Amino acid sequence: MALTANHPNNELVKFRKDVAYDFLRSSRFDPYMGDDSTSIVVRMGDLEADGKEIRVPLVTQLAGDGVGAGTMRGNEEQIDSYGMPVWADWARNAVANNRAVNKESSFNIRSTARSLLRGWSKRIVRDDLVDALLSLPTSAVQAGRFSTPGNRVNGIKFSAATAANKNSWVTANYDRVVFGSQMSNYSTTFATAVANVDSTNDKMTAAVGSLAKDAAKQTGVDPNNPGVYNGRPKINPYMIEDSDQEWYVCFLGSRAFRDLKADPVMYQANRDARNRENGDPTKTNPIFTGGSLVYDGIIYKEIPEITQRLLLKGVGASSIDVEPFFLCGQGALAYATGQMPRPTQLEDGDYDFITGLGIEAQYGVAKIAKAPLSVSGATLGSLVDWGMVTGFVSGVANA
Repeated sequence: MALTANHPNNELVKFRKDVAYDFLRSSRFDPYMGDDSTSIVVRMGDLEADGKEIRVPLVTQLAGDGVGAGTMRGNEEQIDSYGMPVWADWARNAVANNRAVNKESSFNIRSTARSLLRGWSKRIVRDDLVDALLSLPTSAVQAGRFSTPGNRVNGIKFSAATAANKNSWVTANYDRVVFGSQMSNYSTTFATAVANVDSTNDKMTAAVGSLAKDAAKQTGVDPNNPGVYNGRPKINPYMIEDSDQEWYVCFLGSRAFRDLKADPVMYQANRDARNRENGDPTKTNPIFTGGSLVYDGIIYKEIPEITQRLLLKGVGASSIDVEPFFLCGQGALAYATGQMPRPTQLEDGDYDFITGLGIEAQYGVAKIAKAPLSVSGATLGSLVDWGMVTGFVSGVANA
């Protein structure tokens, strides 16, 4: 018996109108961004009207002993201030097609393009903030500004920094960098210090986080003269609640967060010290939810893009990968907006046959840093990170 077969051209093919997109995470920086100077990411809209750059005023606390009943005239204390410059650049993207393609597409290209452009604008800001975490602050306009594809990250991106740049930064920030689990791993030569990080003793743990917190609390004090101000910025806690509890926020990549979750101290704390949930524990308990941990006054937040963008390949002991983490207090990063994202479109597209949709924004992100008042021309070697301790731990990949 001969069975009738369909000709391929007569077989029914259906296409769904709804488009499936690949995964785009929301930014975990958003809860820590605000207009107030006490925010971790300080949002500044001063350039939205006009202007080329913004100067962020930084002022340290008065630290002198005063004069008591002595003579005040001639013994006044000088205010130590610095104006940190931040430059904004443009972020623009677009999608174009013609009427013939639009008419024959199984899905709405215009609405899909608009959704993709909105997602792109969110991703590019998030990625720039991640790059800014490990940037080396300078007082000069960033390389690549107003070029293609532009550069909104102020200072020097770590991937573009020379060995001399890294040495200058780690020397200037000797009291706010942590390599592995011991302060003795430090060296004024960055390559030497990071090579002390090994895969056994220098994984990310609750103890390493507490070490970075202790470093933050000791900034601004001369270690050789207890109680004496050393003229350097003191890192202020991000959040002080109604009590005297102080909080810092630590941003980690996926590999460091993996090791932190496996740390017995951290795991036991979340297992035994948390309140028992009345409702569904899968919604609030970090053992089940992941992405966030709390211990010893530190809120740990996983940022997978730190691993994707900032992992230091083969620089540790025995050529292991090393991953940075960032313990942040107030005023760690600046986010200066010149123009909020707005939709654009192609005005003249070959007699309306070609259509194009775009999006554009103007902003700059920067690690906030201060130079001493005595330094007239701030350089990489004199700028000190204002609100951040940077750590480096083992970043070995999963076996």
